Amino acid sequence: MRKTSQEKEILKHQRRRRNNKIKLGLSSTLLIIIAIILIITYFNASKNEYNNYSEKAKVNYNVELKQNDFYPEDYDFENNTLIATLINNFDIYFNYNLTLDKEQEYTYSYKILAKTMVQNEEDNTSIYETTEELVNKEEHTSNSKNLNIIENLKINYDTYNDKINKFVNLYGLTDSNSMLELEMKVKVINKYDGTQINKEENVMTLTIPLTTKTVDISVGQNVVQDEGKILSKKSEYSEENLKYLLIIGIVVGIAGILVLIKFIKYLFETRSAETMYDQQLKMILFNYKNYIQQTNNKINEKDYKVIQINTFNEMIGLRDTIQSPILMYTVENERKTYFMIIKDGLLYTYLLGSNEIREELRKNAAQKKKK
Repeated sequence: MRKTSQEKEILKHQRRRRNNKIKLGLSSTLLIIIAIILIITYFNASKNEYNNYSEKAKVNYNVELKQNDFYPEDYDFENNTLIATLINNFDIYFNYNLTLDKEQEYTYSYKILAKTMVQNEEDNTSIYETTEELVNKEEHTSNSKNLNIIENLKINYDTYNDKINKFVNLYGLTDSNSMLELEMKVKVINKYDGTQINKEENVMTLTIPLTTKTVDISVGQNVVQDEGKILSKKSEYSEENLKYLLIIGIVVGIAGILVLIKFIKYLFETRSAETMYDQQLKMILFNYKNYIQQTNNKINEKDYKVIQINTFNEMIGLRDTIQSPILMYTVENERKTYFMIIKDGLLYTYLLGSNEIREELRKNAAQKKKK
């Protein structure tokens, strides 16, 4: 069967719409995929490698007493108070540990200081302070995953206590606090970028009261415990090139989104007239099936005075007014349906057709372009 010119026009419109859909859909998809690849490449290429670390410090001590008739040698000093004049030495163990996830070259140095201080009891302001360097280890290089520093010092209590007692008594400082602070300072430097690995240089402090008749053996301690990460390898690519890669990715992505928006807009604006015809006809039959009588023969318009109706809703309103059935005649191969009401020699007719819908769509598109 030969196709009519109207059918040929319908097929031509469908082909053109399908080709445009494929072009826009593929273009938007391709651009967005390229943008995603470029942006992912940027983040991967600019990614630095890091090495996790953790650090812990610990200070332990024993008290050595002068010979006396009251305390046995194996006396348990923990959480007890001891007469100051019986203390001979503090045997102190400093232990600092830095652990890396993987081997990396670094330098380290450390020192232990003895700070002797006299402070105002009311506001803790300093009256007298002197610092002595007990240990000073110069810089060493290592690439071990585990850095463990252990130092054992024997501190003679009288050496520091007698000196501060002399100062306090000389100036009559009755409202003051005196103490000896032993500080361990550690500096670990990442050789890759020259930054300090441990955030706190002062990793542990042991505070021993001075000029008191008794000493609380639970001596004040302040030790560091921290974790973090350090730079182990920087991106091989220059920031300038990576910046251009990101900019190109963003521009391509924006272009892809704009084409996608155009694609979606095109789908709505150029919906198939045939599809719209099928949908509208289906909706009319679903909602008003009881009001419609289908006929296989087209009514001869020459026998009536024909009055064109613009919408199907007007046909429903007219049917309710004149109480006459709505007749429906469909021309399948042309995607066209006539709805008709006959009354007193008048033929009221409403035409639903794909060709008419297409013309309406073109008219609306032309008006939009003019605006």
